[in-house]
Amino acid sequence: MLVRCNPTCRRSNGQTDCSLDVDNNNAVCNTCGDVLPNISDFAKLSMKSSGDVIRNTKRKAFTFLCNTCDKQVQTCTKAGRLVGKNCPSNQSNCQINVTETMLIAISEYGG
Repeated sequence: MLVRCNPTCRRSNGQTDCSLDVDNNNAVCNTCGDVLPNISDFAKLSMKSSGDVIRNTKRKAFTFLCNTCDKQVQTCTKAGRLVGKNCPSNQSNCQINVTETMLIAISEYGG
């Protein structure tokens, strides 16, 4: 999306292209890397729906959000129960919401 960047940007006219960082919902200048605080929520939603986003994290298979620690953890099954492999809660109180079909897939292929 074409926006006006901060005055310290390397572009002489101040207009630059930006993308949305989906991890923290910030618009980031593609030229200088600065966070642009004056981008509206509508513009951010437009960038997200058009696919103009920054994807900087690579996830492993069967990685889901643990509601106990609010982090993405790789999951496995222990004694028929879904737990996070590297969850900080020591795999005891993991609350991970997946469908029954995904639970079967994790138990068969999750290692």
